[in-house]
Formats: sequence, C-alpha cells, structure tokens
Amino acid sequence: MSKPGYAKQDFWFRLIFMVFYWFVLNLALTVFGILVVLVSLVKLGSKHEPVTLAYWLTNASAFIGQIFAYLSYADEEKPFPFQPWPPVNSDDEA
Repeated sequence: MSKPGYAKQDFWFRLIFMVFYWFVLNLALTVFGILVVLVSLVKLGSKHEPVTLAYWLTNASAFIGQIFAYLSYADEEKPFPFQPWPPVNSDDEA
C-alpha cells in the first residue's frame, strides 16, 4: 500500500515552492498592472507606439502564465529562475 500524498517529501517541497511562487505572482501582477497603465497612457498621449513597454508587457504575461501553469499542477517544471525565461514570439509584438 502506498503512502498518502502528504507523507511524501516531494509534496512538501512543492508546497514550499508554491507558496514562494504565490508571492512572486502577486509581485508580477503588480508590475503587470503598472505596465498596462503605462502603455495605455503612452498610447493615449502620443502618436508613437510604446514598443519597449509592450515587449515588457508581453514578457510579464508569459512569466505569469508560467507561474499559473505551475500553481495549477499543469506543469511540473518550476518557473524562472529554475528554467529559462519563457520565450516570447516576435510575431506577438506586432
């Protein structure tokens, strides 16, 4: 008969990482919100596209998606910095 999930050491390590990434997620969502406001203000007040800010926004959303996948058990790989930064397609920028 196998042990229940809470008796395994892997469960406790994952739980610790999940709490850590929950805090990181809250920080990343705050940065994401600030970037959304900045991009919106630049688009509102300028005729130029905020390419750099939009790229940062795309990167932040990819990182947040990576964290959500880990927290929802859809992915067993820990997000950045335990694996490379999530790739962003250059097609998504346009």
